[in-house]
Amino acid sequence: MINIISSIALLVISVSQLNIFEIDGVFSSAHVRSIERHIDDIQYTQNDLLVIQYSSTKYSEKAVNEFENLISDKDFIKAMWVGPYSIEIDYLVTAGFDILGYVPGTEIINVPFTQQLEDKYCLEHTCDFAEQKIIIDDEEGIFEDYLVVGSLGAFLENINDSESFSNDVRLTIKEDTFEAINFLKPSLMERFYIAISEPIFTYMFFVLGFALIGLELFAIGPGIMAFIGGLLVVISSLPFQEFGINYLGIGIFIVAYMIYLKILSRGYFSSLGILAFGILVTSSFVMFSDYVISVNNIMLAFISIGLAFFYFIAIPTVIRSRLTTDTSAMTSYVDSDAEFIQNLDGNAVLVKVGDSEVRVESNPEKKYSKGSSYKIIENDGNLEI
Repeated sequence: MINIISSIALLVISVSQLNIFEIDGVFSSAHVRSIERHIDDIQYTQNDLLVIQYSSTKYSEKAVNEFENLISDKDFIKAMWVGPYSIEIDYLVTAGFDILGYVPGTEIINVPFTQQLEDKYCLEHTCDFAEQKIIIDDEEGIFEDYLVVGSLGAFLENINDSESFSNDVRLTIKEDTFEAINFLKPSLMERFYIAISEPIFTYMFFVLGFALIGLELFAIGPGIMAFIGGLLVVISSLPFQEFGINYLGIGIFIVAYMIYLKILSRGYFSSLGILAFGILVTSSFVMFSDYVISVNNIMLAFISIGLAFFYFIAIPTVIRSRLTTDTSAMTSYVDSDAEFIQNLDGNAVLVKVGDSEVRVESNPEKKYSKGSSYKIIENDGNLEI
């Protein structure tokens, strides 16, 4: 059962409008901007109640500071419920709220313990002074200025007519208000920014954007791949400043990218491909070494492997497409002398024509010697020696 600790109420407010704003995903400045815009649009009065449902497990310090300044500056009734599952939340996020609610098991970190906070939390819950942490115990109840309940519905029901909140405020929520509750979320573009703030997606879209730009260089067309690639690079770089990307890692990534372009121009991987992959993985670790959100290095490595396979599939496709569709490029090599270098996959071989290394097909019935010279011919749309 919930134990209600009563106190004397000096002011009764009849809530006429109730809005619930959901914060999930990576808590960023996009959330703060969205809430600020919502407050400006609604023009809250003292009879309105804004409830924040907070369930974010990751956040930036910039967003936390901006959010605390925004909420503390408002004079209408503000409530926050941390749920629906137990998470770790910075104490500063909860500052400025008149009413607080926590799901059992919530951990409040970076708590600036004072005697008032100790009396408020530590008699009922677990306080770790060395770690500056408060762990909300599993027992539900209504305490001084906050509730411990397992659902948002229970939170709303128990703040109605309860007399135990800050500023000696007693709330009375009209019955018809529950029929007109507005659940709010950031706009589509703000939600996209929130999603891209996840470091795994940031890295994946960043490297994929460059990959599409690189492919466009070797498969000249209407520029659709380059446009999409450039758009991915721009969008994925938006969270860099807020979350603290290490720009040295981007420089290392550019080195790996240039090596991949060299591989595309040659048409085969060899040891240079292994070197490019190693540099690419290293760049991902450096890029997120100072990130405010912890990053799974194994996932970064898997994404790098995915990009390498992307190139591995694209290389023979793009080169073969160039040789079969660009007849001017083909005929320029016909009847040229080619110096045999080495065998590649299948019937493909690498030859040197002038100062260029070219990937061509070979006759499986012939044996080729390294350093020997052969004539390039055209056979069914392919170059062959």
